[in-house]
Amino acid sequence: MSVSDREIMVELPTLDATCALAVGIAQYVTSLPSQISATLALQGTLGMGKTQWARYFCQALGVPAEVVTSPTYVLLQRYGTAIGKRIYHFDFYRLESAAHVWDLGIDELFEQPSIILIEWADKFPECLPMEYLRIEFGQSAVNDTQRRRAQIALPASWPELDVRALAQHNASHSSS
Repeated sequence: MSVSDREIMVELPTLDATCALAVGIAQYVTSLPSQISATLALQGTLGMGKTQWARYFCQALGVPAEVVTSPTYVLLQRYGTAIGKRIYHFDFYRLESAAHVWDLGIDELFEQPSIILIEWADKFPECLPMEYLRIEFGQSAVNDTQRRRAQIALPASWPELDVRALAQHNASHSSS
C-alpha cells in the first residue's frame, strides 16, 4: 500500500459533522486531475457510518440521496454525477475471496476516470490500487463518552488536503 504517513483525524460528533466531512472530501476529490481514477477505501466495524458517509459523499456530487443504497447484497452500485465521472460503490463485506472482487471487474475501473468507493476495503487489500484515500471510521473516548471519528490517510502522490478548511467546515456543522 502506498499510503504515506499523511494522516488526519476528524471527530464526527453528529451526522452533520459526518456530512460536512463527506462534502469536504467530495470537493477535494473533484479537484484531482479529471483523467485519473480516485479510489476511496472505507473501513470500520458494523454501524460506524460507512454507508451513510458514502450517501453524503454521493449527494455532494449531485446524486440524489434516496438513490444511494448499501451495496452489501448487490455488491456494486453505479451512480452518475454532476461532474461527469461515474461513481462505483462496492461493498466487500459479503465477498469470500479476492477472486470474487476481481470477477466484478474492479481492476478495469482503476484505469478509467471514475470515483470508486469501497466499503470494507480492508477485507481484500490486495484488490486495491497502488494509491487510494483511506477513511477509517471508528470511535474514541472523550470524557467517558464514545464519539465517532474518521482517520483519513492520503496517498503520497495526491495533493495536500486542506485540514484547516476541512476542520472549520466540519466544526461549523458539528454544533447542529
